[in-house]
Amino acid sequence: MQKIEVRCWLAGLGIFVLLIVSGLLIHADTQFNILDHQAAGSANKVNEIQQEWSEGGVFSAVLASMFGDLIFIGVYSYGAVRAGISMRAHQSAIIKAIGLLTVGAGVVFCLTDYAETIAQIIQMYRGTGSDALAGFAATMQPIKSASFVISVLAITLGIVTARYSSHRLD
Repeated sequence: MQKIEVRCWLAGLGIFVLLIVSGLLIHADTQFNILDHQAAGSANKVNEIQQEWSEGGVFSAVLASMFGDLIFIGVYSYGAVRAGISMRAHQSAIIKAIGLLTVGAGVVFCLTDYAETIAQIIQMYRGTGSDALAGFAATMQPIKSASFVISVLAITLGIVTARYSSHRLD
């Protein structure tokens, strides 16, 4: 059976879980979280969110979490693309197709999530929102989210399909 490379992808998922848990702890006493900042869409909303984070004493922790997100994006995207490439080398045409989908979703996720997160970090460093950057981040969010879900499902489907196809009786 040809192996699908998933170690780095799994490491990315592990980092993702850590970011979710830390985000829950950081935002325990605040109304807004990073997802709200991503979807804000306007300078006024970004300013409202960042003001609450400043008053709540979590601004620096949120900024650090955004830098952690940059690490997650790189590790996860690399792992998803590697998994997809390893599926492309499989004998099965179906697994090859799933691999192509995985590579595409991994690349789209990487580009859109980096763009979104960098737009957020710029606003955090400026200490003020920007309609252009907030709108850009809000536009990237659904694309990033969809490509993440597609990559997770595609890799899972690839693994299951490869496992099943290796146990078939011919």
